[in-house]
Amino acid sequence: MDKQSKVAPQDTEPTHKNHNLAEQLKDWQALSPWSIITYIFSTLKGILSNGFAVIPFVYTGWKQGFDAQWFILAVGALIILVSIAATVEWHKFRFRLNGDQLEVKRGLFFTKKDEIPLTRIQNIRYEQPFYFKPLSLGTLIIETAGSKKDEAQLAALDTQQAQTLKRLLLRLKQAENPLNNSAQTGNVTPVETANTEEIDSHPIIRKSFGDLLLFGFYHNNFIWFAVIAGPVLGQLDLEKVFDSPIARQSWLWIESHTHQNIGLQSLFFIIGLIFLYGVFSLISIIAAVLKYYPYKLDRHDDTLQRSGGVISHQQDALAIKRIQLIHAQQPVLARLFKRWTLYFKQVKGQEVEQKTKQHMLIPSVKPKEVEPILAAMPNLSGGASALPRHYTHIHINWFTRRIMLPITIAVLLSIMAWFDGRNLSYFETTWLITSAVIGVTYLRYRHWGYVLEDKVIWQHTGLLGRQWKRIAFDKVQHVKITQTQGQKSSKLAYVEVGLASGSIMFPYIPIDIAEQITSRSLHAVSRNTQNWI
Repeated sequence: MDKQSKVAPQDTEPTHKNHNLAEQLKDWQALSPWSIITYIFSTLKGILSNGFAVIPFVYTGWKQGFDAQWFILAVGALIILVSIAATVEWHKFRFRLNGDQLEVKRGLFFTKKDEIPLTRIQNIRYEQPFYFKPLSLGTLIIETAGSKKDEAQLAALDTQQAQTLKRLLLRLKQAENPLNNSAQTGNVTPVETANTEEIDSHPIIRKSFGDLLLFGFYHNNFIWFAVIAGPVLGQLDLEKVFDSPIARQSWLWIESHTHQNIGLQSLFFIIGLIFLYGVFSLISIIAAVLKYYPYKLDRHDDTLQRSGGVISHQQDALAIKRIQLIHAQQPVLARLFKRWTLYFKQVKGQEVEQKTKQHMLIPSVKPKEVEPILAAMPNLSGGASALPRHYTHIHINWFTRRIMLPITIAVLLSIMAWFDGRNLSYFETTWLITSAVIGVTYLRYRHWGYVLEDKVIWQHTGLLGRQWKRIAFDKVQHVKITQTQGQKSSKLAYVEVGLASGSIMFPYIPIDIAEQITSRSLHAVSRNTQNWI
């Protein structure tokens, strides 16, 4: 008995502490002064993120005699202004948990108060940047359904306070605890029962260091490097570069080993491009490891929680019922390794062009892992299913109608060139370009298809890479069927399936398939009494 009496207070101490935190959150709370650092970093990050296009102009101005002193003064003034704005933002920021809603107010001259119902919250992300790790502080980012931006950011929260608030907002149930029977008697409020005790956690998937290396390699946005480097390279004197001793020696070495064979020289050129791609991929690989390692995806009650990050630790929380669409993406390089990236798409913003900035994702997924991942989410709309191996192509009329325009243009150009007396190379170039356009269109057609199942419909698209989109019928908001005159005679139609995450188009599919999509959607929605968001 003595031993038990000593152990019990130790076990219940976190419960009382968490209960006190929950009670404190009912009153207006100010953020820690350390949140000023977060405001400064986020503002500067936004400026730099939107300033990539300025890099070529800055480089050009620097080459033409840019005044460094004015540049340093401008940067210093910018940092001072951002710091003043961050201090004001921290001083006027307050938040509290009032019943079934989170209230946030801020503003210097005009006070702005946001009242966020808990039912609108669809994703909560916890981030712990490197400068907050020694202080055990973090930032809670709250996203709501239909919002065009993050609804609220609570910076520099104590780790325990952040976890308590996150579970209160998501209304996560607690794991059974024999020492906490008061929650079962009905003598306490929901806020009191939703403390930060450990909840029942079910691991879904883990990703190793090698998986993330591979993800960074194939998920490389090389096009952005080309956009930035192109104007910069345009300022270089290429003649001097090619006439340099290093360039001459390299070219002589290639000629000596290829014996002036054009095919071998082309091979060396391709290897050089691959090497440059690999060097640039180091940035993407390092970013993937730093952002996601060690990658963990768990199910806490009916909520997904992703955690990871070396320098900046992150935790994403997403209610399973709020998943609107599952998007499996496989870039061209990922096809070589047979890996996919799974995205769980949520409700997009109010603006037509606005999408949710960050979707929860699973990197470097093997095809055989897809079905077990979905099976680990019991309340997922549409249930568990593997990636289809085959799909039904859209009708060939989609392809034939789209190649008529380039063929017509090529014929007209050829007729005009014939009367103008153009040489043979002009005709070869014209029809070579036309053939390339037709080839790309054909690849697009061959990869466009669908798979109709009882509870879901899959859309397959792609060009060199591939994509699968999984649409659960009980998440469909509307179905729009459109027919042109030509489609009516062929019994074909366009079908637009509207979701809270956006619309999915199925072109040139049989009209009976379109009617099945409509009927199954209506049937699934009529039987689903839960909130579709």
